[in-house]
Amino acid sequence: MRIIDVSIPISNNMVYFPDDPKPQISRVYSIERGDVANVSKLILSSHTGTHIDAPSHFIKDGKTVDQIPLEYLIGEVKVFEVHEDNKITREFLESKNIEYGDRIFFKTKNSLYLKRSSEFYEKYVYLTLEAAEFLIEREVKVVGIDYLSIEEFASNDFAVHKSLLSNGVVVIEGLDLSQVCEGKYRYAALPLKLKDCDGAPARVVLIDFNPKIL
Repeated sequence: MRIIDVSIPISNNMVYFPDDPKPQISRVYSIERGDVANVSKLILSSHTGTHIDAPSHFIKDGKTVDQIPLEYLIGEVKVFEVHEDNKITREFLESKNIEYGDRIFFKTKNSLYLKRSSEFYEKYVYLTLEAAEFLIEREVKVVGIDYLSIEEFASNDFAVHKSLLSNGVVVIEGLDLSQVCEGKYRYAALPLKLKDCDGAPARVVLIDFNPKIL
């Protein structure tokens, strides 16, 4: 059994989405300064690093992150490698073995940006609206991608997010899939249990028992 951590470390120097709060971790009590324990203060967006979007992120009165069923966040997932340069299309998805109720992670060149630079990269690979609609038709439960948004940068209407989240699809963003091969895995993606919140950072792991070809 091999366990692969596909989460981004949270730090003061990590990449974050433009206009979101800059992650800040500071020590408020320190053993070196004579305090009895080390205690740190965190200032983070609810969409920092590897995180889960709740429906309420874009849908009025949508479920909050603490209301997402755990059954969606633990199970089997298919990882697909994407070789298109700019976007994930419906045509690409139609060429893959996507079954009803699947959970899917997309590995793109985005993973390299996450590992190599703390600067935000605007031209990341994203999911098109037509592709999102295909996933909804297939009743996909979870979709994950290896950058901080699944939507094209500077989208005006956020149609991809709204379509997925309004149809009950859990969105996981900021996955580091650079060390992962295409295939089927077990996974756990557990966000912080932030009451009534629109999203939360998550620790996401893949569990590779026996490699399976898709």
